[in-house]
Amino acid sequence: MQRKHLVIAIYDPEWFIRVRELLKKRGVLFSYFYSPLEVPFSSVFYTDHREFVDSISERRDLLVIYDPEHDCRGIEQAVIATYLIESFRELVVGVDPGKYITYVALGDGTLVDYGKTDILGFIEELKYFLKCIPSQSFRVKIGASPKGLELVQVLSKEFRIPFEIVSEEKTSPAIESRDEIRYIAEKMRRGLRPFRFKDVYAAYRIALKKGVEVS
Repeated sequence: MQRKHLVIAIYDPEWFIRVRELLKKRGVLFSYFYSPLEVPFSSVFYTDHREFVDSISERRDLLVIYDPEHDCRGIEQAVIATYLIESFRELVVGVDPGKYITYVALGDGTLVDYGKTDILGFIEELKYFLKCIPSQSFRVKIGASPKGLELVQVLSKEFRIPFEIVSEEKTSPAIESRDEIRYIAEKMRRGLRPFRFKDVYAAYRIALKKGVEVS
């Protein structure tokens, strides 16, 4: 849960667009830098330019993340800092395998990211999570199905990380489970309504369930 505001001051236009899109997709509350006096108290301040760092040098209440190299770890560190932590204890990726791979990434139970892609795209997403998002442990949970088993075989050749096969029972939204659906819908947030985004809901449920670790 976000507890600090994020302010971005980005000089490079291409990096600005990439960061803005990432933050909007993640549902991170942020604003743009205009002047030192307008930065909310005790904010996280992310920038890629020394001039911006110098301009807020007297604001001792701010946590400044200076990222001149445009390293993905820099912006992810800024996002995590808004949760008042330096890293997640556990980052779990839940996967609903099908025609497309639908995934969610949960950091200590908080929705970090989600998406729908093909196998090559998913491999790139996993590489990003491993490289960029600080976490003490990392695992992938995949729905038990023929496609899920095939996916584990492919991924285990690319990554040396724990994989779990998880039962897909009760991973789809059902009317009789409205209380649980309402609870998860609040966790999913960002307009991801369970009955409209059934694959995302299923991936979320898979990420929360205990599975059987496979090698």
